[in-house]
Amino acid sequence: MTNLELIRKYTLILLISVFPILCSAQLVKHDRILSFETEEVPSFVSSSDSQLSISPEHYKDGRNSLLWNFSKGGELIISKDLHFKKKDPTGTDTYLSTFAVWIYNEHPSDVFIDFEFYKNGRKCASFPFGINFSSWRTAWVSYERDMSGMPEEGMNEIRIKAPADRGGTLFIDQIVTAAKADHRHHTPDIQTPFVNKETSSHWLVLLRNSQIQSDMSLEELTAGQVSDVRLLEKRLYELIYMPSELTRNETEAIEKEYKAYGIKYIDGKVSGLPLFFGRAHEIFERIVPDWKNVYERNDMELRKYFTLMNRIAIAYNNAANKDDKDHLKDLFLTMYDHVTDQGVAYGSGLGNITHYGYSFRGLYTSYFLMKDVLKGSGRLADAEKTLLWYAMTNEIFIKPEKYGMDMDAFNTTTTGRICSILMMEDSPEKVRYIRSFSRWIDNGCMPSAGLAGSFKTDGGAFHHCNNYPAYAVGGLSGATDMIYLLSRTSFAVSPEAHQTVRNVLSTMRFYCNKTHFPLSMSGRHPDGRGELIPVQYGRLAVAGNPDGTEEIDREMGAEYLRLMSNPITSEKPEYMPQSHSKTELELVERISDKGIPAEKEPEGNLSLGYGCVSVQRRDNWSAVVRGHSRYLWAAEHYLGANLYGRYLAHGSMQIFTAKEGETVTPYSSGWIQDGFDWGRIPGTTAIHLPVEQLKANVLNVDVFSGFEEMLYSDEAFAGGITHRDQNGAFGMKLHEHDKYNGSHRARKSYHFFDGRIICLGSDIENVNDEYNTETTIFQLAVTEEKELNYWNHYSAGKNYWIDHLGTGYYIPARKENNLNFEKNFPQYSRKQNTGEETSGNWVALTIDHGRAPESQSYEYMVVPRTDEPEMQALSKKPLYRVLQKDRNAHIVKDLASNMTSYVFFETPVRVPESVIQKVDTSCLIILEEGSHKIDLTVCNPDLGLYRGPSDELYNDNGKRVERSIYSRPWKFNESKEIPVTITLKGKWNVRDPEKCKVLKSDRAETVLQFLCKDGAGIAVELRK
Repeated sequence: MTNLELIRKYTLILLISVFPILCSAQLVKHDRILSFETEEVPSFVSSSDSQLSISPEHYKDGRNSLLWNFSKGGELIISKDLHFKKKDPTGTDTYLSTFAVWIYNEHPSDVFIDFEFYKNGRKCASFPFGINFSSWRTAWVSYERDMSGMPEEGMNEIRIKAPADRGGTLFIDQIVTAAKADHRHHTPDIQTPFVNKETSSHWLVLLRNSQIQSDMSLEELTAGQVSDVRLLEKRLYELIYMPSELTRNETEAIEKEYKAYGIKYIDGKVSGLPLFFGRAHEIFERIVPDWKNVYERNDMELRKYFTLMNRIAIAYNNAANKDDKDHLKDLFLTMYDHVTDQGVAYGSGLGNITHYGYSFRGLYTSYFLMKDVLKGSGRLADAEKTLLWYAMTNEIFIKPEKYGMDMDAFNTTTTGRICSILMMEDSPEKVRYIRSFSRWIDNGCMPSAGLAGSFKTDGGAFHHCNNYPAYAVGGLSGATDMIYLLSRTSFAVSPEAHQTVRNVLSTMRFYCNKTHFPLSMSGRHPDGRGELIPVQYGRLAVAGNPDGTEEIDREMGAEYLRLMSNPITSEKPEYMPQSHSKTELELVERISDKGIPAEKEPEGNLSLGYGCVSVQRRDNWSAVVRGHSRYLWAAEHYLGANLYGRYLAHGSMQIFTAKEGETVTPYSSGWIQDGFDWGRIPGTTAIHLPVEQLKANVLNVDVFSGFEEMLYSDEAFAGGITHRDQNGAFGMKLHEHDKYNGSHRARKSYHFFDGRIICLGSDIENVNDEYNTETTIFQLAVTEEKELNYWNHYSAGKNYWIDHLGTGYYIPARKENNLNFEKNFPQYSRKQNTGEETSGNWVALTIDHGRAPESQSYEYMVVPRTDEPEMQALSKKPLYRVLQKDRNAHIVKDLASNMTSYVFFETPVRVPESVIQKVDTSCLIILEEGSHKIDLTVCNPDLGLYRGPSDELYNDNGKRVERSIYSRPWKFNESKEIPVTITLKGKWNVRDPEKCKVLKSDRAETVLQFLCKDGAGIAVELRK
C-alpha cells in the first residue's frame, strides 16, 4: 500500500474531525465588529443603486460575508454609532482610533471606492480604497492621521461609494467601526498608500521599497556567472532543505494538518479556513478582553500555515513514489491558491504587518523549494512577485551610505530575499539582483557606528541599541548563511565584512560558557536558556577564510569542534534558530577530515566597549561583569518579559563554573530561576527590595517606542580594559535612574589578575531608609542533597568562604565589610516573565551597607576553582594591595605579577606609589612593570557618542524623565576620539609611536597623549 493510499484511507475521519472548526461562527463578537453572520442583512445596513445579501461564497470571519452588487455611483450605508474616540490630547496614550475592513474582489479594476464617515448627515472624514486586485484585501485606517477631513466623536454613519463610471461586485467582512490601535503598526500598501505614510519602521515599508529602482546597470551574463548562480542555488537548497526518507508517519501527519484548513474549490473558486497574520489581533486590543493570540488559538495564523507549506515542500522533494509526489504537489498548489486568495499576494499589507518576518519564513523557503512546481502550473510569475513584495527585496538596490543593518533584517529577510532572487529564471536582471544582494549583505556585515545594528569593531552584536546575544543568534544565522552561500564566487562579500562576522562569533564564544549567554547579557530573556548556535561557526568555517584563499577556516573550524564536543541538548527557547543534527555532524566530519583539532578552552580577558562588559576566563571558568551608562541601558523590560531584572547591569558579576568533568551551564554554576532573589544579583550594589517592588512599571513613554522599559544612567564612565589579552579591569560610576531610586550611587571596580578578581566599591549612598543596601558577593541555588549537607554543616574561615562549587571569597576583616550570610531553605521569588511564584533552596553572602548609606565601601576577592589550602594561604597573604579606594580612583597592585590596575573615576590630584604621575581625564590603565621596560594599556570607556553633560530631561522636581533610546538623536553617531594625557616619571621611549603622541620627553618626565575611541584599549611598550 502506497503512502497515498494510506492518506486517502484516513480522509473521511479527518474531515469529520475538522468539521466543527470549518463551521465556526464569528470569531470575535462585539458591537463595533460587523461580521454578517445573520441570515438577513442587518437592519442598520442599507443601500442605493445596489443590491445587498448575505453570501457564503467568500468569508473572512465566520462563514459569511456581505455581498454588495452595485451600479454606477451606488452606495452602501451603515447607520450606527461608530464609537470613534479622539486621540489623547496629553500624548500619554499614543493609540489612534482606527477603522478596519476586509474586502473581497473577483474582478480587478483600476478605480477606487470611497469610504465616508458622517455625523447626523454631515460628512466628517473619508478615504479612498483601490480595487485593482483580486482576492481578499484589508485596510487599517486611522481616522485622525490617515483620513481626509475632520473626524468627530458621535459619528453615526458609514457610506461606501461605488465608482461613478462602472458597476461591480464586492464582498465585505469583519468591519471594525472604530477601535484604538497602536499608531505605529498601520501598514501602507497599494490599496491604501496614504496610511501611516511617514513610517520608517523596517517592517512596514513594503510599498516604499517595492518602488525602488536599481542603481546598477544590466550586463550580459557570462559563463562564470551562470556557473556561480547554479552553485548559489545548490547551496541555498542545502541551507533550507535536508534530504531524508519520506515516512508513512510524515505523510499522515501532513494530511491531518492539511485537512484542518478545509480548502475546497467550488466553480473554480477556492475557499477554506480564514487566515490572518497574527498581529491583526491588535485591532481588538481595546474592545475585547480575551484578544491576544485569537487567530493563533484558532489555527488561523499564517505562521503555522507557512510551516505546513514548507513541510509539504520538503516532503515533495523527499518523495520517491510518483503518486506521493503528485499528491503532495496538489496539496501544495491548493494551499498556494488558498493563501493567495486570503490576501498574501503582491501589494497586500494585511493591515498590520509589523514583525511579520518571523511568521513568513516558511513562505519564502517553500516557494523556492517548489519553484519547478509553480513554474509548471503557471503560477511562478505571481509567486516571484509575492516574494519580492514581502521580502522587500528591492531595498537591496539602495546604495549604502553607512555600514550596518538592523539585526532583524539578517534574521528575517536575508533568506526571503535570496529565495525571491534565485527563484527567477536566468537573466541579466537576476544577476543584477544578486550583485545588489551581495553589496547589501557586505555592507550589513561591516562594523556599524554608534548603537546601530548589527556588528561592532569589538565583536559586539547589536539590536535594540545594545549588545544583545539573544537577538544576535538569529541575525548571525542570516549573516553566516549568506557569507557561506556567496563564498568563493564572483559575488562573495569583502574580506573586511567576512572578518567582522568572524570576530563577532569568536567574541561570543568567549563570553558564553560553554554555550550559554550570561544572565546579564540575556536581554529581556533572563531565564538561563539562551545559547549561541554552534552550526554558525561550522558554516563560517566551510565558507573559507576571509580572503577566500582557503576552503576551510581553520580557526573557525577549531572553535566549532570544541562547541560540538559534549553538545548541550537542552530545549531551546522559541526565539533561537534551530539547527539540524545531521547538518551539524556533516560539518564536523568535513572539518575534522582536514586534520583540524578542536580548540582548547579559551583563556584570557575580554572587554566589550559596546557592551559595557568585561570577561575573565581561566581553566574553563569565566567571570562576566556588566554595567551600564548613558549610552547603554541597564536592562530591557517588556510586558511579560524580564519583569524583575532591574539590577542585571548594576555592576553584576556572574561566575560560570562547573565541577570537574562537567560541562559549564547556568545550572552547574549555581543558577536556576526558581526562588532566585532578583534583588541579590551577584556583584551588584543595590537596595535590597522585596521582589514585588522590583517589578518593572512598563510604559509607552514616547512615540518612538512601544511598551518597554530601558533605563539609562547619566554617567558616561562605565566599561573595561584588557591588558595583553590576559588580564584587565572594569569600572563604573553607578547611578540608578530616577524612575525608581535615583539617589542610589556607587563607584565600583573589578581588577582581574590571572585566577583572582579583586572587587572594590566606594561612595555608596542613597536616601532609602526603608530597606538595606547590599553588595551581593554570591547567591547560589542549592539543588542537591549533598549541597544541602554542605551548607548545613559549613563553617567559614576567619576571613574567607568557599562555596559548594569550589569558588573562594576572601573578605578582609574590616569594619566596612559587614557580612550577612543567609540560608533560605526554601526561598520564594517570582518567574521573570509571568510573575508566577517560584521557590527553591538558596544561600547568599552579602555585605550590608545599612539603610540610607553615606560614603559606604567594600572590598573582597573572588577565586574560582580553588580549595581550602589555597584560600588559607591567600587569607594570610592576599597577593594584592589596595593603593586607593575613594570617589577619585580605585587602584590595586598585584604583588605576584607587579601589575597595577587603575580605575580613575575623576582626574587625580596625585597617583600613589607609581611611575604614573598625572592623568588629565577619567580613564582605565593597566601598568605592568619590568626591570627596564613597562607595558601600558590605556582606555577611556566613554564611548563618546556625544560630549558634554548628559542629555537627560528633567521634570519640575529636578528628576530625570524616562525616555526611550529611540528618541535620542545621537544614537547612531560615530564614537568620537577622546584624548587622554598621561605623565610618567622619567624619560621613556615609545616602541610603537603610532599608537600615541609624545608631547614631552626629558629626564624629569614623559608626557603621552592617547586618542581613545570605541571604548577600546591602546597598548604600548615603553623602554628607558
